[in-house]
Amino acid sequence: MKRITISKPQEVRRQILEYFQGSEDLKFAYKLQGILLLLNNEETNCSEVARIYGSTPQTLAGWVHNLNQGSGGNIEVLRNKPKPGRAAQLSKNDLRTIKDVLKTTPSHYGLQSPTWDGDTLSVFLGKQFGIKLQVRQCQRILQRLGRANKRGRPWDKRPV
Repeated sequence: MKRITISKPQEVRRQILEYFQGSEDLKFAYKLQGILLLLNNEETNCSEVARIYGSTPQTLAGWVHNLNQGSGGNIEVLRNKPKPGRAAQLSKNDLRTIKDVLKTTPSHYGLQSPTWDGDTLSVFLGKQFGIKLQVRQCQRILQRLGRANKRGRPWDKRPV
C-alpha cells in the first residue's frame, strides 16, 4: 500500500505542538502520549520518542524518572505543578470595566488629559478602584486592551 503523505508536514507539526501547549490538561495529555509511545514497544527508547516529539531525550527521561519515583505508577506526578506568582490587582471584570471606560474621554471622569495614557489611567485607577499602579504598568494594560502601541503612546486615530 502506498504511504500517505501530508503536505506541509512541518507546519502541521508546529500547529499540533502549539495546540498541546494550550492548557495544563493538554500538556498533561502530551506527556501521557509520550509515555504510551515508550510503553507500546519495548525496543522504543527516549531518543526515538523525543525525535518524534521534537523534544530532547532528557525531557522524556525526566518524565519516566518522575513516574518511577516513590511507589511508581502514579501518572498524576506528570502534571505541572502550579507556579506561584503575585496575585493580580485587577480582576478580569475590572479589565472589562476599564475597557468600557476607555471608550470615553478622560474628561468624562474629571481628569485633565485629552487622551488616555499610562499616567491618566494610573490616576483614574487610584480614584476609581483605590489601586496604585505605576505608569508603565498602566501602559501595559492599555496595550493589552488594544489602546496603545508598543511604546505606550496612545493611538488617537484608532477606532474604539
